[in-house]
Amino acid sequence: MRCAVVVLLLLLFPAPAGAADLGGFTLSSRATPVSVLLHTTLLPVPAEPQGEVHLSYTQTELGSGPIGRSLASSLWPGAAVGTGLPQLLGFAYPVQANAAHPGGPADESKSGMRAQAGAAKAEAFAGARQEVPFVLTAEGLASTSTSAVTATEARSTAVTSAQTITVLSGLVVLSGVRFESVAVSDGGKGSGTSAFSIAAITVLGQRFPVKAPAAPPDGLLKALEPLGVTLTWPEATTRFEGASATARSRGLALTVDVKALRARLGLGGILDGIVAPLLPKELAPLLNPLDKMEVVVGDTEAVANAAVAAPLSPPDVPAPQAPPLSPPVLGAPPALPGTPPAAGINPPGVAPPVAHVARSRPGSLLDFPGVPALLVLTGLGVAAAGAFGMRSFGAFLLGGAPCPSGHPTGVPDLRNG
Repeated sequence: MRCAVVVLLLLLFPAPAGAADLGGFTLSSRATPVSVLLHTTLLPVPAEPQGEVHLSYTQTELGSGPIGRSLASSLWPGAAVGTGLPQLLGFAYPVQANAAHPGGPADESKSGMRAQAGAAKAEAFAGARQEVPFVLTAEGLASTSTSAVTATEARSTAVTSAQTITVLSGLVVLSGVRFESVAVSDGGKGSGTSAFSIAAITVLGQRFPVKAPAAPPDGLLKALEPLGVTLTWPEATTRFEGASATARSRGLALTVDVKALRARLGLGGILDGIVAPLLPKELAPLLNPLDKMEVVVGDTEAVANAAVAAPLSPPDVPAPQAPPLSPPVLGAPPALPGTPPAAGINPPGVAPPVAHVARSRPGSLLDFPGVPALLVLTGLGVAAAGAFGMRSFGAFLLGGAPCPSGHPTGVPDLRNG
């Protein structure tokens, strides 16, 4: 009895309509747990910063075609060097794993790096212990970038995490770091989220727990100020425009004034007063190579944009009325294929679309292709009336009236001599 009731309810209430299938789509994701940006006047580079290093960097792209690409690098020097070396020096930057679709390779793995790319998904992972001497040490560093599409949804995800990040030999220590950005598009509306979390920040052994992610802990900025370190708190943003979604978490930035830090640590007098006189004058600027250094902890971005697939065939609509024909214009160039016709001119050889094709049924004696039955009956009646009239008119001319003299009328029988 229960089964019968369930079947009856399923028949009475139709299933909800599913989401429309996707047509075109564009996805991208990027994740960087730690970035070191160097500012110096020694390098004649017309860009700011003059040097950059991204640890455990991942990036993916996926688009209609389908075309997919993924990149993973444990030490990424930026696009200018990472992708520009083949053009400048003739060989590729070695510390990276790449995957591409459809050109391949579909999967590539190296130490601490893995990249995969297919028709419906591109994914990159990078994670290992990282260390830049005298600058920072990172434990439990990892990042993942993913771009994937299904029949009804396009999604990009970027995630970074780190257990501890030690900056400037223990001057600043960050623990429990995680950044995440997600962007989704179903072809009609974009959605997504972006968030970050930091457990605690330690400055010269003093621990500052992060109770609320919206603002830095009390006293943290004052503790960093004597060291010449400026802190910019992270910011998570999302932006939606129609079917497009962009989610980004801008990381925590520690800006170090290197000259001020040298003076506070007492290194300026040693380097400038003792070491500099021992070096040639041309090499003395090398003792102060950096003007400013930035350490950015956590940076993720995800972008998704998709469109609903167009129907394969248009629905049945009434046949449009053809405009009146106009004489062709002499000297006019022939229309290119796909060009809409000019107003008042019906292109030759193009028939209006048929709105509905009736099913064939058994015909009768009065059915003629393209001729209504009423018109057939009218034609037969006119033909019968005409035949009767012609017969009466002939009889009147040849023998229909009697002779006044009593002689026989009509045509004589010529066979009787």
